[in-house]
Amino acid sequence: MKTFRAAVVQMDIEDGNKERNLARIEEHVAKASRSGAIAVCLPEYTTTGFVLGETRGLAEPIPQGQTIRDMGRIAREHDVYIACSLPEMGDGSLYNTAVLVAPNGELAAFQRKMHMFREEREHVQTGTDYNVASTPYGRMGLMVCYDTVFPEVARNLVLRGAEILLVPANWPHPFIPQWELATSARALDNQIWVVAANRIGSCSGYTYFGRSRIIDPYGIAVVSCGPDEEVAVAELDASKAPGFKSIVDFLADRHEKY
Repeated sequence: MKTFRAAVVQMDIEDGNKERNLARIEEHVAKASRSGAIAVCLPEYTTTGFVLGETRGLAEPIPQGQTIRDMGRIAREHDVYIACSLPEMGDGSLYNTAVLVAPNGELAAFQRKMHMFREEREHVQTGTDYNVASTPYGRMGLMVCYDTVFPEVARNLVLRGAEILLVPANWPHPFIPQWELATSARALDNQIWVVAANRIGSCSGYTYFGRSRIIDPYGIAVVSCGPDEEVAVAELDASKAPGFKSIVDFLADRHEKY
């Protein structure tokens, strides 16, 4: 991996209003780019909100859908990687899918959410495959919100080469301590950078607290946002993981027979 700057975009999402949400996303991505960010992580259900009763009607194919084209245009115009999550219609099934769109506007990777949160499981199918994108700045993987609780997801991505994990999330009250613990633990477990963007506002009976974070390979947050709309940027130092691993390397030391 190379040292680069990454951003988390913490924003409210207007339920079902893709056009309005995309306009605000572009404003935030432009701000992140002006601050030197190379990769920008947006929240979960970035353009639609957590509106499960309407999600099937809002879902799009990936990569053919309009939202991916719009994200591709924004990525090209601001010369950044964009990570976000959106409802995907694939093979007749609905998925909550994280995507990584490259600065050339093309889809670099996608990751279907594997663990559904509460009533989400009544609407959304479970993903099964792990995907990691090779970029000039390092190998990037994606996790979606509740997947962060399950260490197997991050570990499988890391075993496939991920050096940075981008996490779009809709993590609600009252679980601030669990959000902070899970995101830091996944960084420490795997000695990697974690870039986690959580939304603010309310939707479908949930209230979201923000607190987006960028966490280093020691599990320490180098960026920790508050409860308001915010774009936060941090430098991801490429020397931190190798420096830590030169002292103790968790993957090298782990027992594989369990």
